[in-house]
Amino acid sequence: MARISSYPLDTELVGTDYWIGSDANSSYATKNFTIASVAEYMNRESTQQQALRFIYTNTVPVANGTLSFDPQGADTVAFSGITGFRLSKYDLIETTTDISDYYSTAYIGAKVLITQCDDITNWAVFRWDSSTQVLAPGDTNFYDIVVTYQNGRNGLTANKDYFISLLTYPGAEDLNYTLELSGNNTYTVTHGLNKFPSVSVFLGDEDAPGAEVYCDVTYNSTTVVTLTFAQPVSPGFTGVVTFN
Repeated sequence: MARISSYPLDTELVGTDYWIGSDANSSYATKNFTIASVAEYMNRESTQQQALRFIYTNTVPVANGTLSFDPQGADTVAFSGITGFRLSKYDLIETTTDISDYYSTAYIGAKVLITQCDDITNWAVFRWDSSTQVLAPGDTNFYDIVVTYQNGRNGLTANKDYFISLLTYPGAEDLNYTLELSGNNTYTVTHGLNKFPSVSVFLGDEDAPGAEVYCDVTYNSTTVVTLTFAQPVSPGFTGVVTFN
């Protein structure tokens, strides 16, 4: 065998190029390794503690390590239209470890980032709203996840791998919502904060709030509030309400 230094340099690497190395699983026998396989290993190991990894499948039956829809999804699904999906309790990294505790504890109320593993320009941010185990006969390995789309680009493509990463912990953001009022005695407001917020009403507008005024506040849910003014308000009444 000639000296390694005598071989020309390859300046145009492709995934099917080979390296020579020792295989620790075969008593360190000398074997070939493709650049693609080494890159896949490094990518998998570097993200193991940072993100969950799933493959989007639009075929049935679905397998462990998959993200899917019920009913079956299309070949491509726009992120902006997603309100929920079905997720295996095993991802492609932790193939034997149940990670579903993340779904119902760490992620509830948090924002998550979904990115395509081989093309990070395909991404979306979702708020993780709820997680419900699918109690199918003989198979409880999947959870139905409800999410709210925040922002993103493109969508899911069948048979592509995706990372799910935690962006913000629940409560990490100062969540608030502001609405201007004009002339009604009752308002039903969807603030979407996923909590029971404090409510303050002021005369004027958002740019120049004035004196605080009072009304009855009914919490319909963690996302909807009804405001009722005890005294009839004039048609020209203007105000602003803040939810914190």
